[in-house]
Amino acid sequence: MPRANPRPKVYNVPHLPYAITNGPMAPSKRFPLISKDKPRAMRNRFEQYLYDNCDTGTGLDRYYMSDEQINKQLREWRIPKSQWSEWRRRFDADMSRMIDRNGGKIRQRGRKPLPDEDPANEDVQVVHIPDTDSLVIRFWNGGLEQEGQWCMDVYDTASQDAVNSFELGFSFHVTPVAGTLSVLCAGRLSSWEANAGIPPKELLQGEERFSVVGGALCTLRRPGKEPFLFEVPQRRRVLPEGMQVARAAPLRV
Repeated sequence: MPRANPRPKVYNVPHLPYAITNGPMAPSKRFPLISKDKPRAMRNRFEQYLYDNCDTGTGLDRYYMSDEQINKQLREWRIPKSQWSEWRRRFDADMSRMIDRNGGKIRQRGRKPLPDEDPANEDVQVVHIPDTDSLVIRFWNGGLEQEGQWCMDVYDTASQDAVNSFELGFSFHVTPVAGTLSVLCAGRLSSWEANAGIPPKELLQGEERFSVVGGALCTLRRPGKEPFLFEVPQRRRVLPEGMQVARAAPLRV
């Protein structure tokens, strides 16, 4: 077994980007991104998940760790070369366990559901936009479940494409409701891309996304239309098995 070492061993696995590009301009599953650097045989379930689900963005080859990359880190940690194979085995086991702990997937904040993906995978829900044939406000998990938030965008159910709201002159606004987290994000919502300083002209078609707290009361404003009020979905609270919640009731005298 590898010897004890006072330095913490943290493999330098690149972090996934906040969003994997999957708009109409991105490569599709018919043209997966396979380069000479991407291994044909996946070394662990982390890489297998990337290979199976994340072939729609550019630059993903760097998330596939080669023996040489791992060996380089082991060399920096002064691990004897005779132990490298055992350390690589432990690395692969740790990466696979990480996938298992996350329910068999990688949490990717903001990733949009693919057109051919089962909507249940991301708990996709929609609100129809009045005076349109096929436009909806779409909500999906987007890796924000633990924060009590939803990802949100404008989606065309006919073409199965997301639409950037600024191209339609749309804007979203959160109405503050006392006693809820909506008071912390009241006012006009900014997209992730706007918050990142990306100019609208540089944004790919359908890549805009917002995030909003569950249960918030929001307003969609459109040129020449009355404001449209809608509610963000609220996730059910999951209690430990056998537990019940006591609720307050009016005091009777």
